[in-house]
Formats: sequence, C-alpha cells, structure tokens
Amino acid sequence: MKFFNSIKKTDVQIVQSINVDEIEWCDEAVLICVKNGRGTLTHRVSGEDEEYLVSSQLLLNDKPIIQGKYPICPTCEGMLATGYGIENIHSQELQRVRECMNMGYKGIIDSAKSIKPLLGLLDDGYYVLADVPLFPSDGQGTFFYSVPNELTYNVTTCEEYYDSESYCCVDGFPAYIYPTQSSELINEDRVDEYIKMMKDNSNPPRGLAYYERGFICALLDGHHKACAASALGKKISCLTIISATGYHFAKGVDYVDGNTLLDIVRFSDITIDAGAGAKLKDYRRESVVREKNINLQLYNLTGRNLPKYYINSFPTLETIGKIKSKGIDIKADAIEYAKSLISACNEESAIKLNYLMKYLYEYSKEEAYSVAKMILNEEDEYYIKAAQKSAIQEMLNHRNEETQQYMIDYLANHNSTDQFWDLVSSYWD
Repeated sequence: MKFFNSIKKTDVQIVQSINVDEIEWCDEAVLICVKNGRGTLTHRVSGEDEEYLVSSQLLLNDKPIIQGKYPICPTCEGMLATGYGIENIHSQELQRVRECMNMGYKGIIDSAKSIKPLLGLLDDGYYVLADVPLFPSDGQGTFFYSVPNELTYNVTTCEEYYDSESYCCVDGFPAYIYPTQSSELINEDRVDEYIKMMKDNSNPPRGLAYYERGFICALLDGHHKACAASALGKKISCLTIISATGYHFAKGVDYVDGNTLLDIVRFSDITIDAGAGAKLKDYRRESVVREKNINLQLYNLTGRNLPKYYINSFPTLETIGKIKSKGIDIKADAIEYAKSLISACNEESAIKLNYLMKYLYEYSKEEAYSVAKMILNEEDEYYIKAAQKSAIQEMLNHRNEETQQYMIDYLANHNSTDQFWDLVSSYWD
C-alpha cells in the first residue's frame, strides 16, 4: 500500500471491506485510500502549552468546524467548542454529497462511492469509512444541540476511559456527536418528516460524521436527522470517517520517521494489516497544519431553545465505558442476552446483568422494564442479588398495577431487615 505522488488527479480508492463482526459499535466498514487529496478537510493543531494542552481545529476550507483543547494524558478530559458554522462554508463537494445522503442506505460500498467527492478533500492517507450508530448526545447526558459555544470540558474527548472498578482502560471509539451547523437552521417540519421516516423505515438515510477523537464525532451533515433520532430515543446511523489512531511497528525495526515499517494500523478499535513494505508516512497525515499557537475563536452555533420533545435520555460515557470494560454485548438482542446471563447463573453474569440494566435504564426503558421483571422473577438470589437493586429501581419508574402488585408481594415475603426493604417501600412515597 504505497502512494504514487506523480498522479496529480485526486484518487479515492475503496481498498477492502472490513469484517466488523466483533466490533460492537460498528455495523459495516471499508478501508479507503486517498491519493493526492486536496487537504481541505483537515486538522490544524498547535504545540503543547504550559498546561500540556494542544489546541486543535477541524477545518473545512480553512474554516474551523469544531474546536478543542486536548491533554497529552490519554485518560484526561479536554475541552470542546463550536466552530464557524458549516452552512457558511462554500463547499461544492459537501453540497454534492448532501444531495445523495437522503437516498436509502444501500450498504457501505455504495455509500463510499457516493461520497467520494467529500473523501477527496481529505489529506493523503488511509481512512476507514464506517456505518456507525451514534448517540445524539454529548456523552454527558446533554442533547447534542444543547452544548455551550465556548470551550467547555467534555469527558468524551479523553482518548481512553478508565474504569476504576475493573482497573482497565477502554480505548475511544465513535459514540457521540457534536454539532457543526447553527441550531437556528433547524426546521421543525423537516424534523417531523424525518421522525415519520425513521418510524416507518428500518434502514433510514444516514448522517455524515468525522471522528474527532476519544468518543466524539463532528456531525458534518444530518442535524435534522439527529434531532429526529433523539426525539424517538434512537441512535442516528452515520457514515463516519475515521483516520488512523495508532500504529504497530514491524517486528525488529527501528523508528526512522516516516519510513518506519509498519505491521498493523489501528482506526479506533478496527485493526488493519498494513501490508508488506507499508511505511508510517503511507498512513500518517503529513499535511496536517501545525502551528506554534492557535487562537480558538468564539462562535455562536447553539443556544436556540428547540422543542422539548427532541430531547431524550441516552447512555453517558461512564455507562458505555463500563459496559465495554465488562465485555457486555450491547449489539445483541437485549432480552435474549439477558436471558442467557440469567441462565448462566454465576458471579460474572450477575455483574453483567447489573450493568446491562443501567445501560437500558438510560437508553431503552421498555427493554429495561422487561429485563427487570425477568431478574426479579428469578429464585437464585445468591447470584441475582447483584442485579436486583437496579431491577427494583427500574420497576419504581413504572407506576402500574403490575409493579404495585410486585411491591406488595415483596413486602409480604420479606421483613424490614432485608437490604431492599426501604427501596421497595419508597414506591408509596
């Protein structure tokens, strides 16, 4: 996999399909090679300041569309700020891509072909284009359009999430979105059209995103779709551009700048065999603009009070970080997966059940309620106890005859020394 710089015409090639069966956050992916890219969709980054922070701007035609200050510590959170407003940036390529984004999704290969004009704006190098369901949230429990404009700390910017309970780190992956278009442009009628479309279509049109770092993506196109997805309590599936995030050098070779031989290249969780003779310069974007200092300006993209029904509950980074560190399969059918964990009847499955409940509580309340009832109907209390508290807490959120009868039965069969007595009694508070 080498570049031939003598070719002047921008060339975007689909190199290979990628097996993502074991990647829980991704549905489909392909490896893309950009040769003689225009480099107008790129990053401008600074050197480290006295606080060991690096300023960064994701640029489109020299205008910042997302801004940040990031620490060199991989588990530390940085700051994000909104940008210039992508609607104010003249880009024929982006406009051409937008015109085809509302067509039905026909798979990642066809999608990659349809957005080649935009991919040609990237720097030379290899990228993964992935179909990724993203939460329309900032990862901290906030609707994606409710973020402030000024630089604000955001935990999703950490490159690794540290789970103090498991004493392990979870590498960043695309999970959340950040706006690049002014909220003033949101048309409520158009959002309602997408809501109807998403209700009636199991495979709706995609949004378009660029993986910034950690767990956050810049939403390049699809802000109305994201509002609609949020109103329905769903993720928004986005064609997501992911640049290389890590490299494994070939065994036994020394570092020699761009000519260092590679073995494996990482694109978030996705690993690719670099190929015989592949060098670091083939994958690392040498044309990224680097400056000593960058003045991060304040823009005004957010702040409009959008309808309340757009805003829904979504899992925070803390929740999905723990879900991943515990090896919980959220790609599977939640009900069937919960049944398998209950039938396993061991300490590990009980811990997984507990965190699965927390995840469902923040994302899918109907499934959370169903799993809660399954847990509370089990008689093997030794292993199931670990998940019973979460199950009872979920039941408390549903005021109906079924729930009330469960609470009555529980109190009738336990006494006030039981560890959940007060929690169950709170149903009548």
